[in-house]
Amino acid sequence: MHSVEHNNHTHRIREITCADTEDMNTVADLHIELLGFGPMAALGRRFIRDACYANNMRDGQLRVSVYEIDGVIGGFIAYTDQSISFHRSSLSKHWFKTGLTLLMSLLEDPRRIAALWRAFAVLGSRRSEQEVVGVDPMGEVVCIAVQPKYLKSEYRTESGARAGGALVVYAAHQLNELGVSMMRMLVDDDNKAVLFLYRALGANFESYEQAGKPTVQVWFDIQKLVHVRGNPWA
Repeated sequence: MHSVEHNNHTHRIREITCADTEDMNTVADLHIELLGFGPMAALGRRFIRDACYANNMRDGQLRVSVYEIDGVIGGFIAYTDQSISFHRSSLSKHWFKTGLTLLMSLLEDPRRIAALWRAFAVLGSRRSEQEVVGVDPMGEVVCIAVQPKYLKSEYRTESGARAGGALVVYAAHQLNELGVSMMRMLVDDDNKAVLFLYRALGANFESYEQAGKPTVQVWFDIQKLVHVRGNPWA
């Protein structure tokens, strides 16, 4: 993956594997720091790194890419081409490892047991999606996060893209190569800045309720997005 140089900064997006220990630790740390409001983050860093990411990356259900600025990871994106079946198949394929990781996380901090009900509620809310959303292959951005300092104008690329938008476009290009036509993500309805960014990228919005929480289902037409935005990271 080649780099993009602009404004005395070097930008790069690169795919990581579950064997990249340092990168995996960094992604888990960023998830806890920037997405700590989510149901899975409350179960701890170990659970995020091993159960949410590594297990699913190992069998190809999940891909994770990091955004580097001047050699420092400032953000990441995790995406799948199995949006409908991802959460359900993750549990069925990795129930033993997930259970063991969860037990270790709870032993580290028993207070985390309070977060279990919300995590199960989120998983339960997605069980019937195939009946109303569609079937796989379907793309989904499972997680995306960028450190706030890298959202400043100083760190825009020559095309005007910020790290968050660049990661979304990158994932769309990767899914397009897999023959996927649609990509979605679920965003809290009060996250107005992020929703504004996705609207600017051409997304369509639908109301969605996840475990009783008002949410926006953000939809991207992948072919339209990749055609309009191009791929400077190829």
